[in-house]
Amino acid sequence: MKRQLLWLVAIGAVAALAYAQTVTVRATFGQGFAGVPDAERPNAQFRFAVKSIEYNGQSRKGGGFEIEVRGANAVTTVQLTSLAELSVDAENGVATFAGRGWATQRTRQGMRRTQGIVTVRVADNRDADSTEGDPDTIAVAFRTAPDAEPVFTYRGVALRGDIRVVEETRSR
Repeated sequence: MKRQLLWLVAIGAVAALAYAQTVTVRATFGQGFAGVPDAERPNAQFRFAVKSIEYNGQSRKGGGFEIEVRGANAVTTVQLTSLAELSVDAENGVATFAGRGWATQRTRQGMRRTQGIVTVRVADNRDADSTEGDPDTIAVAFRTAPDAEPVFTYRGVALRGDIRVVEETRSR
């Protein structure tokens, strides 16, 4: 009887360990208007949400990104449509992500759409309602091939809106 009870307890412990999972979510998301640090008006509008979920030895990534930048003679829109990489440093509030996407440039002469690789780096420096400290930042590069020089780049600060970088681990 004692031996059977001991086996039942052991089997129960193994089953509990098999069902217990640790889930880690790394993500960055944001939306708003960006511009150069001392600009009176923003020249870009952005929105994005990307995440990576790791559990039970598996990893899933997904999300999207879009920024529209108004220049002197053109409006350029960069979209990330297929997330390939995500790196999150939640302690320092920095995330970098990349993947396949499109750049569309509209001018008076017409529109040109190019497929390529989008790389984005964001920094979550302060809460949305705070004016203390450095503002959140966003940097975007668009390349037509992995080793090519960027054909479009943008660097700005969030003048309105917010960028968040998070990492959370839970056991279920």
